[in-house]
Order: sequence, then structure tokens, then C-alpha cells
Amino acid sequence: MISKYGMLEFKHGNPENGRTMFEGIVSNYPKRMDIWAIYMDMESKHGQGNETQARHLFERCLNNEHILKKPKKMKLVFQKYMEYESKMGNKSNLAKLRERVEEYLTKAFPTENKNEEDKEESE
Repeated sequence: MISKYGMLEFKHGNPENGRTMFEGIVSNYPKRMDIWAIYMDMESKHGQGNETQARHLFERCLNNEHILKKPKKMKLVFQKYMEYESKMGNKSNLAKLRERVEEYLTKAFPTENKNEEDKEESE
């Protein structure tokens, strides 16, 4: 219910009030990816072009210990962040983000990557 009110604040009211609402929710429920996703969407679409604020939110998400443990959640955050950077047209940040994705994948799935390398060497 509070998230709906925060969404309305972002869209039709004062985005700063919407941020305050969502900050309260994500601080109380840091594991709720659905709330984080709504917050990221609102910030990127209705955040009045505040790039620093949006990037800070994406970075907080990527560094959240509850989200780091779940590859599906990380995939969603990386997707939304890459969409945002491509929409903003910042190619250097997009390239850095791709590197971070590859780095995360090698850390999250070390045995799978090693098995693929072994198969390539044997061929």
C-alpha cells in the first residue's frame, strides 16, 4: 500500500516524497526485490533526470548483501541498470557495467566457467 502511494508521488507529486517513501520501505525490507524493482523503475522513469540519484540507487542494489546472494535478483538489477545507461546514452558506463556483469558471473559460477575452459582445451 505504501509503495503505491510512493509511486503516485513519483508520477504526479513530488519525486522527493516518493524517494522518502521507498527509502523507508527498502530499509525495512531489504530482501524484497519487488520493492527494489519498483523503486528503480520509478527513479529511472520519473526521477526528473537526476542521473546521480538513479545510479546511486542501482549501485546500492548491486552492493546489497541480500541481493548479491541471489543470481536471479542480480540479473534483474544488472538488466535495469544496463537499460538505464543505454537510455542515457553513456557508452563508457555501459562498457564498465558489462565488465562488472562478467566479473560477477565468474565469481558466482566459478566451476561452470572452469568446465567450459577445460572443454575448449580438450578440443
